[in-house]
Amino acid sequence: MGWLGRRRSRDASHEETAARRIEELTASRRIIVDAYEVERRRIERDLHDGTQQYLVSAMMQLGEARLSPSVGADPELARRLADAQATVKQGLEALRRTVRGIHPQALVELGLEEALTEVAESVDDEVRVDCPHPLPPLPEGVLASAYFFAVEAITNSRKHAPGSPISVLLVADERLRVSVVDRGPGGARLVDGHGLAGMRERLAAFGGELTLVSPAGGPTQVAASLPLLLHRGEGSLVAQLDQGMR
Repeated sequence: MGWLGRRRSRDASHEETAARRIEELTASRRIIVDAYEVERRRIERDLHDGTQQYLVSAMMQLGEARLSPSVGADPELARRLADAQATVKQGLEALRRTVRGIHPQALVELGLEEALTEVAESVDDEVRVDCPHPLPPLPEGVLASAYFFAVEAITNSRKHAPGSPISVLLVADERLRVSVVDRGPGGARLVDGHGLAGMRERLAAFGGELTLVSPAGGPTQVAASLPLLLHRGEGSLVAQLDQGMR
């Protein structure tokens, strides 16, 4: 084998080593996001099958108690039971909202763009979601991380820049990128122990990054860049585009 052949052999070996390391890193990061999803689903299941059922049972028992003849003869007791039943009902509704927030069904059934569009519509007419190109099929944990990042960023914008237009942009190339921009007063900062820093730490746990641009006077952009965490052979937007050009 000549020097050219040996060089090609070394290059191929280096490429194989690099590919193997990338695959190992992808696998380890995917384990992290999958673990988050397993825990999220466990909490959702426990709340739905446990706490929610206790509250439903309490509602029924209070309803039965209000039908007792002795309650009808005691207006004060009837009022207290009615108030208690109303409070339990409010608690049940709050629990159901929490369960939906832990693992939004729209994300599973409709995908990231539609799930965030539902969030935008529930906030107000000043929130717009744009996804110029279809997103590639991605691990559920990656989509959930992007979803909760966007929801938290929208919530922060509504808190610090009430009434200002908000735009959410979703794009994917070699990474999934989520950008949330508001037209508020700006001046946001990354401070350890506070909201944005916590978002950055959660993204960093599996190789994601957060960037913040918020000059005085605005606008403010909070953006996340998330690894796709696709194994070799799994489809990505880049691969789809490459195949379409051939």
